[in-house]
Amino acid sequence: MRIVIAEDDERLAALVTEVLDADGRFIVVGRARDGDEAVSLCEQESPDIVLMDIAMPVRDGIDATRAIHDRDAGQHVVIYTGSAEYGDVARADAAGAAGFLHKEALTSPDLPDALYVLHTNYVAGVPDPD
Repeated sequence: MRIVIAEDDERLAALVTEVLDADGRFIVVGRARDGDEAVSLCEQESPDIVLMDIAMPVRDGIDATRAIHDRDAGQHVVIYTGSAEYGDVARADAAGAAGFLHKEALTSPDLPDALYVLHTNYVAGVPDPD
């Protein structure tokens, strides 16, 4: 699966890239350092998944997700944040995000499996659990 990582922290982006590259199911096709760059990369690369930080410079992850979703409603954006605020989940959902992760999941060895399941369920149209 082709993935774009939208993360402004160099070390975290490198760690996530390393974990996903090592898994074999993912190819990181781009890295965005701000929300505008994420939107542009999605237009250029048409990734299967966009892994988007909610707190991005220039254009935050919510606005970038909305722009990506407005251009291609089928684009799979997974938003993540370090916040535990339910409002962030609701705003991400309203912007068209297809999934939501806590930022701690990015450093977990289970990240590739979580993204694979989120993407597979999204493509298959499996509804979110209530």
